[in-house]
Parts: sequence; C-alpha cells; structure tokens
Amino acid sequence: MKWGLLVKLLKLRPLGLSAIALMAMASAAQALDAADFAGKVISIYATSMAPGEKVTFGPGTVSGNDITYDGLTLTTPGAGPVALATKLKFVGVAEAADGSYTADALTFPDVDQTMEKTEITVKNITLKHLFVPNGKAPSIIDGSRVFRDASVGPISVVVDGKPVLTIDSISISNTLKPSQTDPALAEIDSAGTTSGLKVDMTGAKDQESLDQIKALGMQTVTGKSLEAMTWTLKDGHLNISEVSIDLDQIGKLKFGLEMTGYTPEFLQNLTTVSQAMVAGQSGGNSADQSKNTALLLGAAQTLFLNSMSLRFDDATITGRVLDYLAQKQGVSKQALIDQYIAALPAAMNDGSEMPPDLTHAMQAAVQKFLADPHSIEIKLAPKTPLGVLGIVGAAMAPANLADTIGLQLVVNDKQVTAADYVAPPVDTSAPQQADDTAAPADDSAAPADGNAAPADDTAAPATDATPAPAEESTGKNSDKLTSKHLH
Repeated sequence: MKWGLLVKLLKLRPLGLSAIALMAMASAAQALDAADFAGKVISIYATSMAPGEKVTFGPGTVSGNDITYDGLTLTTPGAGPVALATKLKFVGVAEAADGSYTADALTFPDVDQTMEKTEITVKNITLKHLFVPNGKAPSIIDGSRVFRDASVGPISVVVDGKPVLTIDSISISNTLKPSQTDPALAEIDSAGTTSGLKVDMTGAKDQESLDQIKALGMQTVTGKSLEAMTWTLKDGHLNISEVSIDLDQIGKLKFGLEMTGYTPEFLQNLTTVSQAMVAGQSGGNSADQSKNTALLLGAAQTLFLNSMSLRFDDATITGRVLDYLAQKQGVSKQALIDQYIAALPAAMNDGSEMPPDLTHAMQAAVQKFLADPHSIEIKLAPKTPLGVLGIVGAAMAPANLADTIGLQLVVNDKQVTAADYVAPPVDTSAPQQADDTAAPADDSAAPADGNAAPADDTAAPATDATPAPAEESTGKNSDKLTSKHLH
C-alpha cells in the first residue's frame, strides 16, 4: 500500500510542476511595474530637457498588458508645476530581458478646450509601435525612435460658433533601420502628411479685409502638406527632400535641404550647450556665456551644407493679386510690376550693400516671374559642401556671396542671371518735382499759378537736371518712384 501510494505521487509530480510553472509564468506576465516603466519613459525626454524642467506621471494602474497613468505634471523653472488632468494609456506593454519595453500604442483622450470665444477640438491622438530603452544611459537618439507611427485628427478650431480651421488628419510614419530596437540604429526615414486642410477666411472682422478676400477668391482655402526626410546617423547625412504646403488655387511652397555632420554627437553637443546657456541666463556670468558661445560655434563647425532650395509653384494667385492691386492703385499691371522691380534694390540693400550683379539677377528673376507666373525657385548649390559658419562669413562680406553659396535663381524651370535683367522704362507721365530743373524754360513748364520757376533752380547741378539712366533707377530714385505710385 505504501509503495503504491508513492508511485501515484511520483506520477502526479510532473503535473504539479507544470501547474506551478504555469502559475509562475502568469504572474510574470502580470508583473508590469508601472513606476519603472514611467521612469524609463521620462528618462528619454530628460536628455533634451532644460535645467529645472521635470515631468511626473500620475498614479499608474496595470491591467493585463496595459498601463494607464492618471494625469501628468510639468514643472518649469519660474513657472512652477502645471498639472494636466489627462489619462495616458499604454496598450500592449511588454518588458524585454534587458529591462527595455515595447508597447503597441499610446492613446490620449480627445481634447476639447474652450478659451473665450474659441473652441479647439483634437481627436484620435495616437502613437504606435513604441520602444522604451532600459534607462541605463538613454541617448539623444532614443528620443528619435520612441515611436514608428503617429496620427491625430480630425482637428477643428471654431470661433464665435463658426469653423475657421479644420484638418482631417495628420500622420507620421518612421522607418528605422536595421530595426527600432537595434542598439546600432543606422538610419531613420520619415514621411508625414496633413490632409483635408480647410481655412474659412470669411470671418474677418473689418470690411476692407473681407473685400480683399472676396476679390482674390480666397473665401475658403483648402490644401495639404507633405514632409519626407532621410537621416543616416553615422555621417549625419540629413536629406529633407520635401517640406511643403500645397493650397488649392494659390500655389505650392516647397523647401528642401541636404547637409552632412548632423550626427548624434552634434545633437548631443547642441543639447548640452543649449542647457548650459539656459542655466547661464538664470545665474551665469559673462565668462560662462563666452564659453557657451565658443562651444556652440565649435559644434556648428561640424555642419556642412550640400544644397538647399525654396520653390513656389503658382496656381493663379500671383495674377489675381497683381490685377487686384493694379486696379486699386489705378495703374496698369505692367506699371505695377515696374514699380516693384524698381523698389527691389532698396529692399535688398536694407542694412547691407548687395553686389550689383546679385541685385540685377534678383530683379530679373522677379521680373520674369511676375510677367509669366508659373514657378520661381532659389537654390543654394555650392561646388563643395560648405560649412555653416562659412555661410555666415559670406553673408558678412557679400561681394562674392553668390559664388560662395552657389546661388541659382530659377524661373519657370530656367536659370536666370543678371544678364537677363531689362530695366523698366522711366515713367515720364507723372508730374516733375518742383526742384527738377529738367523742366522746359517756357511758360508751359511753370507752376499752375502762372509764376515762373525760381531763378536759383537753374543753379542746380547738371546731374540733377538730367534724367537718371534706366539702370540707375534702383537707388534713391526708386524710392521716389515707389512712393509716387503707391500713394
């Protein structure tokens, strides 16, 4: 009997061990530590926070593989803590053997905020495919791979009960190579889209603005925006192929940039210097400020510009604006264009003296675009990668600025140079100034009251008596021309 009982117990032992193992595994699966997870999430953002800034999550609740925090508090130096009554829900949280975490998503409650007569509504705020490192030594790159996908929308802004801005959705998608969790992260590709953008302009308060909006056909503006970039971490090659906003019946404004040296080390140095400068503002001395400035310049020395462009593709707005302004001023559209071309040098030389060739090239580009508005683009394409500090130095000595930065002006997909500039004709139809001695000597040139011009007018220098050459209408004379027509 005793031996039989022993045999039965031995047969039941494997089953009992299996049950104990299953219970242990179940306990481990439930054993998410809300405080540990929150601390590691916060540590990522601490790498880029200014001194004295702090984020604290509210009480955390674990439910299966989900963790929910009841609110968070933001502390800023000089402003004190600000509590936000919002729930942060991390869904599908899993802890890895090294202490890092992954989560399927982070969701936020919808926002419905009213301030005076303005109501802001934001719905469906979600981050997906999250990675939280183990917190031992979070780097600045860890903040760049926290999520792979993000989305929000719809968004609406209502003023006085009338929608003035609506957006259907905003989405961002990141591809991380070799993978999001790989310690040797090498490349990040990012693409973003804003769709269903709509702006209602009819809520303008003054009648003049309403009249302008109606005349230009801009009562409602619709459009979208795009963003696309690739970043390789080792050499800091940042290629922003497109950041654009495309508005229907107005046009598309597109920015592009390619540079090297934008490495994690550069970002870390920049963050360190920024934090030191913020700390210095609250109690540093001039020696510390000089040191921080030197560190900032040192960090910037690693940045090199390969190319940059800013392009506008017109969708009929330029012609409508010119027609409206010409009609309002009572001049022809060509006369209006000539005014702008003549006034451009004064605007360019505000605070610095631009080389004549650069001035005339800019005049030619604007001249050709306004005459036939399809596209206009400003490109920087240096022959070899140009240090950012070299660009600053070139701007301080603009004589060779265009060559140094590889400036190109492209209108309707054709490059424009100073040789393409055609000086606008001198307007002789307007009344001459009283001190203009170019007036004829007969009575027909006399003022309306019939009195002859003062004799001392003839003593004016001959240069004042002779109309300026057309190409010299870009200096002080252009100010007179602009003032005469615009007023």
